[in-house]
Amino acid sequence: MIVGPIAALLGTVYNALFNFIYSISPVNALGIAIILFTVIVKLIFTPLIVKQQKSTIAMQKIQPELLKIRKKYEGKKDMESQQRMSLEMQKIQKDNNVSMLGGCLPLLIQLPILYALFYIFQQAYVYVDVVGQNYDAITNVIMNIPVDTRLSALSDIIIQHKLTVDVAQAADIKNLISQLTVADWNTFTAAIGSFADQISPLLTVKNEMEYFLGVSMVTRPGLSFPGIIIPVAAGATTFIQTYALTRNSGAQSPAGQQDPTMQSMKIMNYMMPIMMGVMTINLPAGLGVYWTVSNLLQAGQTVLITKALKRHDKKLEEAGK
Repeated sequence: MIVGPIAALLGTVYNALFNFIYSISPVNALGIAIILFTVIVKLIFTPLIVKQQKSTIAMQKIQPELLKIRKKYEGKKDMESQQRMSLEMQKIQKDNNVSMLGGCLPLLIQLPILYALFYIFQQAYVYVDVVGQNYDAITNVIMNIPVDTRLSALSDIIIQHKLTVDVAQAADIKNLISQLTVADWNTFTAAIGSFADQISPLLTVKNEMEYFLGVSMVTRPGLSFPGIIIPVAAGATTFIQTYALTRNSGAQSPAGQQDPTMQSMKIMNYMMPIMMGVMTINLPAGLGVYWTVSNLLQAGQTVLITKALKRHDKKLEEAGK
């Protein structure tokens, strides 16, 4: 599966970034690493964003011609007329070296990366060495607690989170560690007696690394404060990013107003933010931070690249006169 190798590669980069940040300060290390990681990913994808914007501008230029073809076949719903309209529109696109897929390519390429990032942020202990070592130490302390005490301390927490965990298995315990909140840990340490003295310093290190702006990067943000900030920010910045894209795509032009494709983009301007906001409620908060920063960077890229491309085209037109 393609996601596995991508996750391994990105995990190596993420681990290196984390180690650099952690060497300076362990506080907020995961969150800061996510932000820097997002910047690097966006820089890598800049050529694709440029290609996307070139395709969008080119599509914008041929909108009047495409609109004429649509009007020519307006009201003709028979198969032959629809095929002729499709062929004429394809010829216009081919003659102008425009591809309908050009604008979608960057998004399609980023999908496997988003899937890979889900695993990286949810299982940071697998990809980040320092986090893994901390989880191993916490797991060892928990496994040294008598089984009856361990089960008693964890049973209510496991039921509350609707998880399936074998408390006798170290692998299950290690995976559970990434899913517990501060409140869960407070409940747990209150129930394990003197073992709390061993685990508390390790939990302090864990929280210092994993929390950013008061939110754990490895657990779901949920609907309570301050976690709710993540899905709200993801939704709001998705709107900003899609609005920047539609505004620079010609969707607001007279021809764009009558183009079904452009109108679909406008609809997505409102649907996508809602979808992303809802989705990030139940995804690792780190993924929400990645998406938020990515949206802001891409919105900026869209505006700047579009302006640069339009200036370039204007110079070529003036030179050709």
